[in-house]
Amino acid sequence: MLEIMYVIQFTGMIFLPIIAGIILGRRLKLSWKLFLAGGLTFIASQVLHIPLVAALTKTFLSWGNVAYAIVLGLLAGIFEETARYILYKFILKKARSWNEGVFVGLGHGGTEAILLGFSVVVSFIAMLGYRSIDLSTVPSIPPEQLELAKQQVAAFWSAPVYVPLLGIVERIFAICLHIALSLMVLYGIKTNKAIWYWLAVLWHAIVDAVAVILGVNGMSAIALEGVVGLFAVVSLFIVFWMKPKFASAENISDSIGPAEAGAG
Repeated sequence: MLEIMYVIQFTGMIFLPIIAGIILGRRLKLSWKLFLAGGLTFIASQVLHIPLVAALTKTFLSWGNVAYAIVLGLLAGIFEETARYILYKFILKKARSWNEGVFVGLGHGGTEAILLGFSVVVSFIAMLGYRSIDLSTVPSIPPEQLELAKQQVAAFWSAPVYVPLLGIVERIFAICLHIALSLMVLYGIKTNKAIWYWLAVLWHAIVDAVAVILGVNGMSAIALEGVVGLFAVVSLFIVFWMKPKFASAENISDSIGPAEAGAG
């Protein structure tokens, strides 16, 4: 049964964003180029983000869990919102509508879900193999990490059957967040108000930091997803609250950027 749930997990993570893109693209009559642009923006944002976090993780952890979570959240916000800003300002120069912002945000969050889904596929295949062999015979597992590897395999196959489904739920919540952030950055460019860029960074940082803090402090998976779900509800409120603001805003093309934070 657990095997089936893991298959459902990575299948949902990979295909739900694609299905949502097809439905939303047709409903809003938008090009898939916007979805792909949002996805490529997510990938580009991680080129420097992931190596930086990997290099400084030990330093961040030495500051304590709260400081570690805050720094992680801020870095995620800065890298991803800056990537969005660059996309809208220099590549998608004509994309200034609410509909376009939503579709780009779906592409950003959807691509993250798809990539994580493929990582689950890799882990699932590996765990299938590890379950039926003696881990001490695996050359890639150092002797000093053998016990940890055994614990990880045991934990993977002893997880409650509902846990894999939480992965799908979490990605849905994350997509809601990314759509809201996409609209906030776009609205800042549309109205020439840099404050919206910084609000997006702040909201991104708050959501990520709270999730990390609660996770490292032992909150149950279901309770943690409940908290993330509340953030998703707020993000959806932001999405629909901003729709009339886009409709009434003038399409201003003057330059704004993170360096001009005082301009907003």
